[in-house]
Amino acid sequence: MNPRFKSLAKECGFVFWGNESHGPGPNMIDWSGDYQQEFELYSEELVRWAIMRCESNQQAEHAGQLKHNWVQHTLAEFNLDQKIST
Repeated sequence: MNPRFKSLAKECGFVFWGNESHGPGPNMIDWSGDYQQEFELYSEELVRWAIMRCESNQQAEHAGQLKHNWVQHTLAEFNLDQKIST
């Protein structure tokens, strides 16, 4: 799992498997629970992060300091640059 997604999932309350012999392996999300609230929080945090990134880019453009292409940078940061084309 992408470390950024994993960190956010843990922060939002998703439960991860440990080293139990009967489980799928360590660091895998245990999907046996009801994650409606956690998924909503996870989604809200992703939206907040995207808005923050947009605002930061706008401020840099207004100051005459064009940032690195933030879309490509964001895709690369989440290891999605090969999966999502812009």
